[in-house]
Amino acid sequence: MNASRLIAIALIVGAVLWIGSSMLPGAEPAPAEETSETTANGAGNGSSQAQEPMPSVRAMASRAEDHVEQLIQTGSTEAAVKSDIRAQTSSRIVEIAVEKGARVKKGDVLVRLAADDRPARLEKARALVDQRDLEYDAAKSLAKKDYRSKTGVAESKAALEEARADLKAIEVELAHTTIRAPFDGVVETRPVEMGDLVSIGDAIATVIQPDPMLVVAHVPEHSIGLLHVGQMAHVRLFDGRIRQGVVRYTAIASNNDTRTYRVEVELDNADFSIPDGMTAELVIPVGTQKAHKISSSSLTLNDDGELGVRGVEGDTVVFYPVTLQGGDRDNVWITGLPDQADLIVVGQDWVKEGTKVTIDRIDHVPTSAKSANADTAAQAQAPEGATSQQNAGN
Repeated sequence: MNASRLIAIALIVGAVLWIGSSMLPGAEPAPAEETSETTANGAGNGSSQAQEPMPSVRAMASRAEDHVEQLIQTGSTEAAVKSDIRAQTSSRIVEIAVEKGARVKKGDVLVRLAADDRPARLEKARALVDQRDLEYDAAKSLAKKDYRSKTGVAESKAALEEARADLKAIEVELAHTTIRAPFDGVVETRPVEMGDLVSIGDAIATVIQPDPMLVVAHVPEHSIGLLHVGQMAHVRLFDGRIRQGVVRYTAIASNNDTRTYRVEVELDNADFSIPDGMTAELVIPVGTQKAHKISSSSLTLNDDGELGVRGVEGDTVVFYPVTLQGGDRDNVWITGLPDQADLIVVGQDWVKEGTKVTIDRIDHVPTSAKSANADTAAQAQAPEGATSQQNAGN
């Protein structure tokens, strides 16, 4: 065997031994540096695949302003004076001078009753008074001449006073046959008709005095302390008219059933245009406080059902519990915020407290805020869906 062949055999055997040595127990592992580098690269790729973009919201700066606190209470109009006119003597109705709804002045005749024998009794009573008066004068003259005792003079005087009292009684009874309006107002009801026989106490008519007109409301006990006589009040009538009035009465004692207090606001009603019994809303300014005026669409609820608004501090979402202080369908006044706050006006329902967000700052609330909130929700959910699809594809 020549030398070249031996050398070739030796090289082959050495190569086999070298390759086999790496598979034997106790063989050294691959270099740690290379393994760590490979692991780091793999983790970096996974992190870049799992990372999601931050959701985007729109925010607007809000500053607290002086807000007039108002007590708003529903009530109804009520005539300042309402009188039920009743018969004060018994007789038959012989004249009806007014109809229902008629305006009357104080002293105007409403109804006349038959006088019957009252005029004759009046004349008789007058004649008796004249007679008793002459008898008393005669008794006094005789007493001065000692022809009449003091007792006799006293009896004559008593008879005169009795006759005068009877005359007064018949005069009053005759006057009661003419029933008159007790004040300027309107005849609201008149339940009697011509020829009706009425007795003492029977209803003849109801007269109301609509000027001034009152608006009466019943205020809960936690608010009555905010009101006092002389306060200005705004009144919104059911038909849309706005009137200005003044608080003229606040009750000291509450209604035992409702625990509310009667409050009266007086309105001018010289033209009688405000009817009795109309629903009205009282708006009474009771003070001022710092509050934020925001769009009602910015209000939201947290997971505990608490009413509030979401804002941002830096790039982090925060939740502010708030208290409503009034407003309308479009805007509301709220308290519970710092004097200055950045409030989320679009997207507040699609982010949670503590979430990092991308902020688009605006200077007014878009009219399509609700639809914009829905768009923001779709944008916030889109990256997650895209990542899931990418991972599924991989």
